[in-house]
Amino acid sequence: MLIGGLIQGVGCMKIGDIVTRKVCGEDMQFCILGFYTRQSTGERVAILAMLDPTTIVEASVQELAPVSLKDIFALTTSIYVH
Repeated sequence: MLIGGLIQGVGCMKIGDIVTRKVCGEDMQFCILGFYTRQSTGERVAILAMLDPTTIVEASVQELAPVSLKDIFALTTSIYVH
């Protein structure tokens, strides 16, 4: 259940948290971008962005443009966003 941006029952994970997940047998780090509920199963699913330590850059804040979660979720199909 999503309460105040936290997911209960999953260690109170929230948007912006850094988490790990096994990928090809190795622990990889991800940043949580959002959550949705899979309609077919009711399962809570996290949208993750992989953190790649070999691709670290710096940029002036003035060069950055915001991206909405709606735009990110549009890249997936058949999801219900809370």
